[in-house]
Amino acid sequence: MTLRARYLLYMLGVSLVHLFAFLSFMLISGKMDRLLFAIPVNLLVLVGVNLLGAVVIFAPIQKFLSGNIPIEKATKRIHQLSWMSSAWAGFLVFCLSFTAFFGFNVLCPTCNLADMAPLYISMIIIFCTFVSMFIFFMIDDFAAVLKAEIFEEFGELIAPTGASLRRKFVAAFIAIGIAPGLLMFLEIFVFSDIRKLQGITSEQAFTFDLLIITVIAGASFYFIQKNLSRPVESLLNSMREVGRGNLDTRAAILTDDEIGKLANNFNQMIEQVKDRDFIKETFGRYVPESVASAILENKGEFKAQHRLATILYTDIQSFTTICESLSPDGVVNLLNEYFSLLVDVINKRGGVVNQFQGDAMLVTFNVPVANANHAADAVQTAIDIQHALADHIFCHGEKMVTRIGVNTGNVVAGSVGANERLNYTVHGDAVNVAARLEGLNKEFGSLVLISEETRDHAESGLGSDVHYEAKGELLIRGKSEAVKVYEVTQTFNE
Repeated sequence: MTLRARYLLYMLGVSLVHLFAFLSFMLISGKMDRLLFAIPVNLLVLVGVNLLGAVVIFAPIQKFLSGNIPIEKATKRIHQLSWMSSAWAGFLVFCLSFTAFFGFNVLCPTCNLADMAPLYISMIIIFCTFVSMFIFFMIDDFAAVLKAEIFEEFGELIAPTGASLRRKFVAAFIAIGIAPGLLMFLEIFVFSDIRKLQGITSEQAFTFDLLIITVIAGASFYFIQKNLSRPVESLLNSMREVGRGNLDTRAAILTDDEIGKLANNFNQMIEQVKDRDFIKETFGRYVPESVASAILENKGEFKAQHRLATILYTDIQSFTTICESLSPDGVVNLLNEYFSLLVDVINKRGGVVNQFQGDAMLVTFNVPVANANHAADAVQTAIDIQHALADHIFCHGEKMVTRIGVNTGNVVAGSVGANERLNYTVHGDAVNVAARLEGLNKEFGSLVLISEETRDHAESGLGSDVHYEAKGELLIRGKSEAVKVYEVTQTFNE
């Protein structure tokens, strides 16, 4: 069933309500002879004319559903749908009831209804208001379904207009509480003379009103609770999806009240979270992810850190020779494959890639991410890199060898540069020593060299299969004191 067909079916509710009321009145009063007149009129006005008006009211929405106009041109009518439908239905019921009053005056020429007209019209207005409120809540619930289906089918979110729950609660209180009580009060103390003219007793009138009030108020309550619970349930379902990690979830905005505003704000919050994650992910491709997170959390500020850290420095052996046989694209692809392999190994041990320098790489442990076992993790990472490279054939069809230097010492980590352009890096003598140790591998024919400082901090955190071979005390350019250097290897039991 199409949405327009469902809307028109809902609008037939006013005909059913009026027909039910009329039939109940006829049965209670015993005036069944009027059915032959009442039913055709009801069908003509509350079915025929009612549906024609409903089609006109729904027309802009139908044009959007048919793809003839954009959602922006239909949004206003979607917001107006409940009260326009309610007003139209109330108007038709008033006209029908008012016509019935004059018809009764013609059928009863001896009755002086002119004096009773104000009371009769008041009775009609109260009844029409009662019916209109019922139609309002029924169509308002349909409007929520309409918005949900528009969202599901077209992905269009209809922003709330700013109506309040307070108004709905007031209307609900009037429809369920005040209106029925007022009607019963007026029936007993004011409308008794009119009922006598209609030929029914006070008891019959009381029974009729009680029946109508029960049915209409009960139906109104049903749609009111659906209208209030449906958007809450929808929002809770969206929250559950987000809780499962689905940030593509959006809450359908089903109402124009505070709950609709809450759903709208929820969607905006999710968009902000997605934007933040996107920025973090994108930013993290150019700086360490931990640095990106810290910068975002501190609104672009990154205070310098003074910390004991372990620095791991890598460089590809004979990389210039390798590049001679490759195209520029081939060199880029090879480096990307190489760095991807090493970064996976580094991440497993809590290392942070600080810089890519051509084919070289500067990796830090314990800065910016705290790591109590930074020296041991750095040494084990160097060993793991060697094993990973030994087992991998790269895109140029050969294996690659990298030399690594590892040193532990005090560093300063922070952002340097101009206000328009900053770069996160680490400074300190420990960084220079790690780079020099990497270069010393050429002299010793080794792959991994570490300083004594690193060995002292790492030894207790490594297994017995890790071996150190002293290479002596060597003077390293930039250092006033000799540095004890060790080659690190690892043996595996078969």
